[in-house]
Amino acid sequence: MVRRFRLILGLLAALSASGVQADFSHSGSLKNQTVGSRSLVDGDPYRSNLTRLRLEPRYRQGDWTLEAAYDLELLTGSFLDSPEFAMLKSAPDPRYWTLQDELHDSGDLVARHQLYRGTVQWRSPVGDFRLGRQQVNWSTALIWNPMDILNPVSPLQLEPDERIGVDALLYDRSWGATGRISAVHAPQDSSENASTAARAKRFFAGVDAGVMVGEFADVTKAGFSGSGSVAGTGWRSELVWSEPDAGDSYWQGVADLNWAFRNGLNLAVEYFYNGKPVSPGTTGLTNLVSARSLYAGRHYAGLLVWQDINPFWQYRVVAIRNVDDASWVLYPRSTWILPLSHEIYFTAGAQWFGGDQDSEYGRLEPLGLMEIQWFF
Repeated sequence: MVRRFRLILGLLAALSASGVQADFSHSGSLKNQTVGSRSLVDGDPYRSNLTRLRLEPRYRQGDWTLEAAYDLELLTGSFLDSPEFAMLKSAPDPRYWTLQDELHDSGDLVARHQLYRGTVQWRSPVGDFRLGRQQVNWSTALIWNPMDILNPVSPLQLEPDERIGVDALLYDRSWGATGRISAVHAPQDSSENASTAARAKRFFAGVDAGVMVGEFADVTKAGFSGSGSVAGTGWRSELVWSEPDAGDSYWQGVADLNWAFRNGLNLAVEYFYNGKPVSPGTTGLTNLVSARSLYAGRHYAGLLVWQDINPFWQYRVVAIRNVDDASWVLYPRSTWILPLSHEIYFTAGAQWFGGDQDSEYGRLEPLGLMEIQWFF
């Protein structure tokens, strides 16, 4: 069902008719990403080529701000014939508004567009209200994010900065000099999948602490997060309790230690506890279409290293080990910024997996990627 964004359009018309001075700006980017791997279903090699034009207009007038990110994407390559792509096409979209569609599908080329982000924000005397497709991230950890309920991201995501938006109404206000109080309602695709939650966050006694409670689809959740620094060592933690309407309750938690060195090197080690493991054979394909990342083990260890070697070269390496079955992941990415008048980024990366064939990561196929992105 197509749900129209009438409220935002009405507000835009009202703002345009007002006498308050307006401010309009815009930016954008053009990205090309090529990925190569093998299908987990039939073992055939595939190549995927994605070209994405993103336009990001911003309109501000008085206490009102409208922001958008519109994507036009072209997808080609043998990946279009893979079982994985067939699963992605048939997967339901959980978002409330239908702000995405395919323009063309010939088997050799898929053209699609979407409103990746689209919000209207009102800065009122009692707090900020933001309505639309947005990112709502309440997490503090670096590799695993159990507190990130509405915009989850996998540690193996090929675009670490890209997160599917949630259609929601967010309320946010300051709490003293160092705190925030937030509440969100996300209707999703049906009333059964709607989410309503609140979070309070404040810095005291050297700790940036937060608490969260809410109903996320069919799961009641309550969580705590904290971060701080002791003797030059940073720490982060998250602990979330979940009780599904059908099934037993479980816990997920992250403990993180991190260091920043004078040469620009950053290092973080994390332990992740997953109280709801699934079968190892289901994670590889299910994570393609699941709104939440699934894990086969209970205990994980992770290492994250990143560094800006110079103004034109940076790298990021993620290493993960499933402690229960001894399978592992190595995911390096390196980015070079071309010294031109416009910002052009070239990125190369790979994912390697190890372990027994019946383990979580040992059954996955190596993957390589290349990206070039131009910002304008």
